[in-house]
Amino acid sequence: MSIAPSALAVTSPNEAMKVLMISRETLYRLLNTGELESYTQGRARRITTRSIASYQERRLAAEVERRNQKAAA
Repeated sequence: MSIAPSALAVTSPNEAMKVLMISRETLYRLLNTGELESYTQGRARRITTRSIASYQERRLAAEVERRNQKAAA
């Protein structure tokens, strides 16, 4: 399943877990620490696709940095 940030403004926690390939516990840790943006609509939590894309970009940048440091050592 692929979610394009421009296609959908929000997604459900289950969809976000599938896209990020993470557990429910990890998802809610990311939400509670503010790494992912969300809000509740009635009883349902909605996660912004923009924050999912931003999180993926930050993780990729951190991985590139880690590899560069490892190569320089």
